[in-house]
Amino acid sequence: MNQRFNEKFLAGLGRDMQETGKLHPEGVEQAITALKRFAAITRAQKTDLVIPFATAAVRDAADGADFCRRVRAETGFELRVLSGPEEALIAAQGVVAGAPGISGIVGDLGGSSLELAHLHDAEFREGATFALGPLALNAASGKTDKRTLSRVKKALNKSQFFDRNETTFIAVGGAWRAIANIHMELTSAPLRILQNFAVPVAEIKPLLAELASGAKHADLVQKVAKRRVATIPYAAMALDVILELGKFETLMISSYGVREGIIFQEMTAEERASDPLDAGLDAMVAADSHAADFGRALSGWVSNAAAYTLSPRLTNAACRLVDIGAMLHPDHRADLAFELVARAPLPGLLHRERAALALAIATRYTRHVQHPVSDRLLDEDTAKRARALGAIMRLGANLSGRSASLLKKAELACDGSRLDLYVQHSHRALLSETVQRRLQQAATELGMEAVVHADFKDR
Repeated sequence: MNQRFNEKFLAGLGRDMQETGKLHPEGVEQAITALKRFAAITRAQKTDLVIPFATAAVRDAADGADFCRRVRAETGFELRVLSGPEEALIAAQGVVAGAPGISGIVGDLGGSSLELAHLHDAEFREGATFALGPLALNAASGKTDKRTLSRVKKALNKSQFFDRNETTFIAVGGAWRAIANIHMELTSAPLRILQNFAVPVAEIKPLLAELASGAKHADLVQKVAKRRVATIPYAAMALDVILELGKFETLMISSYGVREGIIFQEMTAEERASDPLDAGLDAMVAADSHAADFGRALSGWVSNAAAYTLSPRLTNAACRLVDIGAMLHPDHRADLAFELVARAPLPGLLHRERAALALAIATRYTRHVQHPVSDRLLDEDTAKRARALGAIMRLGANLSGRSASLLKKAELACDGSRLDLYVQHSHRALLSETVQRRLQQAATELGMEAVVHADFKDR
């Protein structure tokens, strides 16, 4: 049986290392205690593969090797100390694991270092590391100053990463996620999901200036990022510098980073090439093999109208989730299904894609769906396409009784002006009044004429 467990602990190994050259003694003890706990958990869970690794603080500290020996002696873990280029590569691979096809500059801000990597169409081009973490610069005091700002600008100005004509900066790291959380709180974001959250740079830059100065939002920072209060001003200042240097248009947040990149490296080539959304869908529908079979059949059945609905990827995902609301209360099924899909732990989706998928699923259960999430995130055309897909899915479910085998007795065709339903002559009894009404509703969503053909030749 697969167990899922996620826990993190901030030890601050790199505190004061700029002056001492060594790991922080208190941080070392806290890290050893945490690692002992993790060792006990992995043994109890009979974990097959354990991948312990260390990054910049251990890599750069004079006593880093001593720390590794102590970890091995007290926990049994053999730490893999990542080099700077390795850390940049692996962080970028973690981003790819959660955002297939992504292009942009990845920045991973840790306590002791900043890694930058260039991704184009999910292909890693180059990476580098900079000693620009808040602990490395002694900038974890809750304040920023002109000297620190000058050091960051000087180091990054020498970088070639901001001359790659990429428009998106992908931010990795707890402090930058906390800033995104603060932005979500201030703007009442319709989806409070950090993974693949994207915001125009022009929209977030005023907040970065306010956080860097420490002049505003102190109570909110304390509420949202209590453990990172001291590093938020520096993280905001560094992010502001990067966005300015790169002339980026969009800031995107990735909850995936080095940890996920390490796992990504352990996958087979076939697994790495697969869409992570498929794995998420498999997990959501695994308990109902009947619904899974029907969803796959429906995806093929809908394909003849694909040009008038959502992208093939989202259409397939919606069809596979077609029965996700089956066990929900019928009086609230559409609203609950929308919420379930919009906030599901599905990787590889932008927020607007989540909204479109959720709207299609909700429309599969009822007409005229309105929801604040889709209202704010979707343009009129995308919302129309999502509703059209939902209506066609509802037609397929009613026609076949959610049976993959019966769905094969009918075909759908769409030429831009008509929505044609062909039903085999031997199964014309499937054309109930409800089915014909669902066909008309689907055609109405598409702005087309509905036509029934009940004499389709049996196959």
